[in-house]
Amino acid sequence: MTASKRYPDSHFVPLTEQHLEQVWLWRNQPQIQRNMHNASAISWQQHLSWYHSRSIDGSKPFFIFLQDGRAIGVLNFQPHSAGTLEWGCYLGEDDVWPGSGLLLEIAALDYAASQRSVHTLYAEVLSFNHSVLKMHRLFGYRQLADKPGGSRDNIEYVVNTFHYPLAQWQKNRGMILSKLPKQISSAAQQIQFN
Repeated sequence: MTASKRYPDSHFVPLTEQHLEQVWLWRNQPQIQRNMHNASAISWQQHLSWYHSRSIDGSKPFFIFLQDGRAIGVLNFQPHSAGTLEWGCYLGEDDVWPGSGLLLEIAALDYAASQRSVHTLYAEVLSFNHSVLKMHRLFGYRQLADKPGGSRDNIEYVVNTFHYPLAQWQKNRGMILSKLPKQISSAAQQIQFN
């Protein structure tokens, strides 16, 4: 008898004070800072102010990504325009299940598609963040006009913008997941939001 394969439980819970210090430490890691619009280090006081303002504004959900109960990253949303949510994410830990970035992408689309008043998911990616650009293309995001960027580490960049019609995700989810490695599509069945 063969042992059945086990895939990680991907659970997304709202940010609380319990994870606040961990998120602050993750956000200040050089590999996270580098891919943010604001690449500066964030002080603890700035982080607390951000948390309190976000706590008051219920239109900006911020989730901690728990993998088998262990906090490994974040997934967040904010209104972009009528019917459109903008999203962002990052993995704060290195020793995670292979494919965790793809699970974040699936979770973002699933969450946005479950919101009644939302019809489009919007994303911005700095043009040197090749792994995220590749992921968005794999999932079928539609690229919009680039926005001005700047220079980081002596590299000129633009801000690539994308949108994803959520009716397309609902229609094509199964087909897109079938193109991913089997372990990713199986693990996607373990995604839950609190």
